Amino acid sequence: MDEDGSNVIHLIDGTPGSVQFTPNDEKIIGVFSGIWSINLDGSGFTYLVDSLSIDISLPVFSPDGSKIAFTSGDIYIMNIDGTNLQNLTNTPDVRDRFPHFSPDGDSIVYTTDSDNETTISIMDTNGENTRKLISKSTEPYPCYYYYPRYNINGDKIYYKYLGEQRGLCSINTDGTDDTILFAGHLATNFFSMPKDGSKLVFSCNSHIYIMNTASNEIVDLGSGSYPAISSNGTKIVYIGNAYVNVMNSDGSEKKKLRYGNKPSFSWNPFGDEYKIVFSGRREIKNKGIVF
Repeated sequence: MDEDGSNVIHLIDGTPGSVQFTPNDEKIIGVFSGIWSINLDGSGFTYLVDSLSIDISLPVFSPDGSKIAFTSGDIYIMNIDGTNLQNLTNTPDVRDRFPHFSPDGDSIVYTTDSDNETTISIMDTNGENTRKLISKSTEPYPCYYYYPRYNINGDKIYYKYLGEQRGLCSINTDGTDDTILFAGHLATNFFSMPKDGSKLVFSCNSHIYIMNTASNEIVDLGSGSYPAISSNGTKIVYIGNAYVNVMNSDGSEKKKLRYGNKPSFSWNPFGDEYKIVFSGRREIKNKGIVF
């Protein structure tokens, strides 16, 4: 749908899972019982991956849009059309999750959880030269690292930490300056950043926050959850009172768009306008994807 809530196109019935636009704006990629793609008009539904036995995460795209990385127990990479699928980590005794490409596309940051340790690591996109960035024992306190992602310069990693302390953190890619930026129990969804990396949007305790990544200044934008910021950083779409809403990135001009329930969002520009793709409830008993 358009950013003002008009021109809604219903694409898929059922329970399609998480969704996002591809970088070239030509297709929508989603996850449910595998990774699938569909054209923007609802035609051409195709599974790219449906043969892995462990739950698959929402994929992330390389900066040039040619590759997809995702999790299914291990970290996998493939071409955007589903060809050349490769297992990069091959670690059956631990769980690798949350891959994210560096801005130059040469590295992937990800997390690993074992019985006694949680780790953030960086590897080359061919699976070689793996190094631990930060690790912590899960004893005596259970703890986890979530959603690591590079800043726009590729010299810093943002991540969520859940343990004896919890919150939004950052660490340099050389392992120095591990810092808690925001203390609180962050919601279990990805951070959202515009293309220029100038802002970072997240939710905590049913409130939406935006951080200036240059100054680390954080502003409470009000109640809501599941925020996603537009590619140009001017708009935020989010869930509030069981509705899909949109507001300016400074918290002004909040507008209710349509009914929705815990959807995943993706913004992409089409000319001078922006469109939103999301999954959630289309009607009370009928879930599907609209954009």
